[in-house]
Amino acid sequence: MRSLLALFAVPLALLLAGCPGKKCPSGETDCAGTCIDLQSNPIACGGCYTVCPAGAACLAGTCSCPAGQDPCGQSCVDLQTDRQHCGSCDVFCGLGTCSAGACACDPGATPCTGPGAACVDLSSDTGNCGACRKECPAYAACVSGFCQCVAPRVPCPVGSSFACVATLTDPANCGGCGNVCPFTNDVCASGVCQCPPALPDACPVTLTCVNWQTDELNCGACGTRCAAGATCTAGLCACPTGEVVCGSGASAVCSDRQTDEQNCGTCGNRCATGATCTSGACSCPGSPSVVCGASPGQCCAGNACCPSGACLTVHQNGLGQSYYDCGALNQHTLAQADLAAKAWSPSARQVNGSLIRSCSGDQNCLCAETSSQAAIWCAAGSQAGREGRVLVTDSPNCLAAACPAPSIGSSWN
Repeated sequence: MRSLLALFAVPLALLLAGCPGKKCPSGETDCAGTCIDLQSNPIACGGCYTVCPAGAACLAGTCSCPAGQDPCGQSCVDLQTDRQHCGSCDVFCGLGTCSAGACACDPGATPCTGPGAACVDLSSDTGNCGACRKECPAYAACVSGFCQCVAPRVPCPVGSSFACVATLTDPANCGGCGNVCPFTNDVCASGVCQCPPALPDACPVTLTCVNWQTDELNCGACGTRCAAGATCTAGLCACPTGEVVCGSGASAVCSDRQTDEQNCGTCGNRCATGATCTSGACSCPGSPSVVCGASPGQCCAGNACCPSGACLTVHQNGLGQSYYDCGALNQHTLAQADLAAKAWSPSARQVNGSLIRSCSGDQNCLCAETSSQAAIWCAAGSQAGREGRVLVTDSPNCLAAACPAPSIGSSWN
């Protein structure tokens, strides 16, 4: 039968090139645009991409080797005479011939069972050196039945055997067996441990090779550490333009003292928590604001701090203004009512509660008057429904606010 090796040299993609979706004659199949008879084509036998072994034919869509041959890999072979596949596909005779499916060793060759050739030369076979299945280590040759390392590699003991080692380049056996190069990143060159060209400087304390010209941790010398944010150029540390070094040792950093909240204006000048550094000065957001607590403190709303150093509590007075004290929210004390009135109008006249008791009967309210309005804040213990609320009227008179006439507009907030 004609060999198909020549057909295998033709790329399958070229053979199957064509127009997809082509309508094929009866008995043929469209394989990527090419019409093929899958019942007889050896490179598309039973399926568009099923290639038969070399020498096989495609019969009724099945690959079939010639009579007396069997498929082994991509070829049809005679297992009775083929020394590469003698008796079965995985038996290689080696130094021998195949007859009736069995290997017959050549003169001087020795039969060995197991993986590899069935007939070997024990004096030169690296897998059977001096004896069957005695395998030489990597980079060794079998000479007169003994394993010998191929120069420039030399034998180094490994357990009960040895390995062939390149002592000229192996950092674990540099210049001799077991001679380990001491640094974490040095190399072995010509049998000598040394730093590589890219990292030419040795730092014995850290057992590393570095480059003093560019290494921020070893700039100009071993252990000379640049400040955080700096670069090492030509063995000198340099901060970005406009920045200076603040701090020392491992805590040194490059700082723009115009904007750095940790070094604002001068090194070590920390802004309070919540503050920003602008043009070298710390400032808290909002107004009014103040710094409270131990240095550097924190930004707080208001213009004072509590005796403990904590921030004042921000309260709403019900009329759109805020006031500050050290009390908790929703306490609604008379003192807080006083602060609420002052926040509403610092110049308002506060009226003794007795002037409004006769009408409201409420002794826990405070009233304040302006030239156009009056407002009453009721504290804890006031009449039900009034605690924590404020009444504002369009009358500048507290008595009228407490006993409003139907014509006076008023509303509780």
